[in-house]
This record gives sequence, structure tokens and C-alpha cells, in this order.
Amino acid sequence: MAKEKTPPSAESPAPIKVESWRDLWSRFLENRYVSIGTSVALIAILLWIGARFYLSAQNEEALREMRYAEEYFRQDSFEKALKGSVSFMGFEQLASEYRWTKAGNLCRLYQGLCYLNLGQYEAAIEALESCDIPDTYLGGAAYGALAAAYAETKNFSKAAKAYEKAAEIHQNSQTSPMYLLYAGLAYELAGDYKGAARLYRGLLNRYPLAAEAPTAQKHLARVEAHAP
Repeated sequence: MAKEKTPPSAESPAPIKVESWRDLWSRFLENRYVSIGTSVALIAILLWIGARFYLSAQNEEALREMRYAEEYFRQDSFEKALKGSVSFMGFEQLASEYRWTKAGNLCRLYQGLCYLNLGQYEAAIEALESCDIPDTYLGGAAYGALAAAYAETKNFSKAAKAYEKAAEIHQNSQTSPMYLLYAGLAYELAGDYKGAARLYRGLLNRYPLAAEAPTAQKHLARVEAHAP
């Protein structure tokens, strides 16, 4: 008599190989790093957008706040423009409160000009050197003020270079000849007659009809006798 066949038992699942676990773990790590990288990039973009909106709002606020200080500056009330009062902020406080904005940068420039007019030359240099000076007519005025502060502290070499920058940063026939003449004079005071001659020649070549040209011609004749 044939033996009764026993029904086959359900096959037990094959054990997962060690290599498969490693593959899963590798894929998990790869996905995790991609997820982290995407999150970091997204956060960075959101922060950048938020900072842009915040700085824009801060800039607009600073422009409104600085109107009062500007008015006193136009009236030559430099101490009042600088320090402010209980009713409005002066340029010192504005430059500190809104330091990361374009308006705050402009306040630092005003701050330097106030110090210069008040005879506080070291403070003027510190404020103006901290400015992000634009490549505009305003930039020429800023470098001109910085040069004047250097000259008042007897640092004629730095004054000459700053006057030269003032002439070059926004070239025009109104202010550039004046700054070139001042740069030449500062080079003379620094004992650099060769540098002075170069500036005077530059003024005469580029702005021969400027009001400063005759003075530059006289100075050129003098320094050429000293220049090696």
C-alpha cells in the first residue's frame, strides 16, 4: 500500500542576505543626505528672501528717519545733525541702528562729514573709511572729504591718494580738476615731487580749459625743478 503523501509545508521565506541590508542602508543614507541637502538649500533661499524684505523695509524706515538730520546738516547745524535730539535720531545713531542698509551707509558718510566740519578729523577718517563708497558723484565727494581729513592730520601721502581717487571715481570737468590740483599739492607736501608733476600734467592734458589749469601750470614748473 502506497504511503499517503503529506502535503508540502509552506515554504519559509529565504533569509535576507547581509549584502541586501547593506544596500538598503546605503540607499537610506543617500536619500537622507539628499533630503538634508534639499532642506538646507530651501532654508537658505527662504532666509535670503526674508533678509531682502527685511533690509528693504529697514532701508525705507532709515530714509524716513534721516530726513530731520539731513535738514540740520543743510543748515550747517552739524552737532545737531550728528547727535540728534529726543525727537529725532542723529547720524551717529542712524548709522548704528541701520548699519546693514544703503541708507545706513549714507548716514556713515554724513557722519564723517559732520565730524570733518566740527574739526574732529580722526573721527571723520574712521567714519569715512567704514563707508562703502559708491562710484558716483557722491563717491567723489566722500573721497574728497576723506582726503581733507587726512591732510588735517598731516598724512599728506594718504590725502594725495584719496584726492586722486576723488578725481577718478566720477570724472567730470567741474570737480575732477579741483581734486587733481589738491592731489598734486598734497604730493608736494609729502615730498613726492614726481607724483605731483604727474598730477599737474594730467590736469593740463585732460582739462586744459579748467579754472585750475593756470595754477597747475605754475606748480608744474616749480616741481619739475625738484623732480628727479
